[in-house]
Parts: sequence; structure tokens; C-alpha cells
Amino acid sequence: MKKIVLEESCKLINQHFELENPSLLPESIESLDFLKKELIKVITHLLNNDFERLLQIMYRIDINEQKFNQAFIEKENIASSITDLVIERELQKVQSRLNYRNSL
Repeated sequence: MKKIVLEESCKLINQHFELENPSLLPESIESLDFLKKELIKVITHLLNNDFERLLQIMYRIDINEQKFNQAFIEKENIASSITDLVIERELQKVQSRLNYRNSL
């Protein structure tokens, strides 16, 4: 994966989650696995302490509602499943924007 895609995805995640966590700064993201590990912590916190805010963020990011609900039905690693959805969606947005820029 291109570093620029990862960094831009990280910027979007920070923007949507309104994070100031130094471990999620674009320049500190070493890999997709590292981003996932750090984002799981944030989502776990929101699941346990501020579920309403998590729902608002999922709406802003435009996470598919059926996929989001499926994460709760499966009940295994809910935070990990939601993290995968967030990263997947943000990567899609970044890739789409890059493709659009390149086509101009």
C-alpha cells in the first residue's frame, strides 16, 4: 500500500474521530496493522464509554449500517470488526480522491 494512501486515511480518521492522540498522527503510522491496533483502542473506548458519539462518527464516515450492525450480531471482536469497517471506508475515500485527481 502506498504511504500517501495510508497517511491520507489516517488524516481522515483523525478528522472524523477528532483525535489528538500522537500515535495516530499520519507521520507516526508505520503500517496498516499499526493503524488498526491504535484505532481499536479508540473504538473500544467509545464502545464502553460513549456509544452515542461512536454512532455519530459512523454516520459521518458513512459506514454501511448493515455491516455495522453485523459486527454486534457476531459478537466476536466487535471493536476489531468496526475498526476494519472504518479503515476500509476511509481507504476507499482516499483511493477515490486520488483516482479523481489523477484523471484531471
